[in-house]
Amino acid sequence: MADAGKGGVKLPRVSKGKRPRFFDDPAIDQMMTFMLELMSEVTALRERTDTIERLLDERGFVARADIEAYRPDAAGEAERSAWAQAFIQRVMRFHEPGAS
Repeated sequence: MADAGKGGVKLPRVSKGKRPRFFDDPAIDQMMTFMLELMSEVTALRERTDTIERLLDERGFVARADIEAYRPDAAGEAERSAWAQAFIQRVMRFHEPGAS
């Protein structure tokens, strides 16, 4: 979160108002929220694992600071993006129009 004292924007820590509802049954909204949050965590873990694997390939060892500082190159970012898109399509069962 940006620090407002350094020219950033201070964001509220608590959401105001009611949660939005998209389905008639609030349990379905809860389940969708749970699933989306879990997907986000899985994606973050996948990226961290990818970082560790890449660092091991490059250096043969991994330090926590290296993991935290790592930024993939354009090819690595493209691979991660492709994985994330395929993951979302698998989990959400999105299909291309006309695909079976």
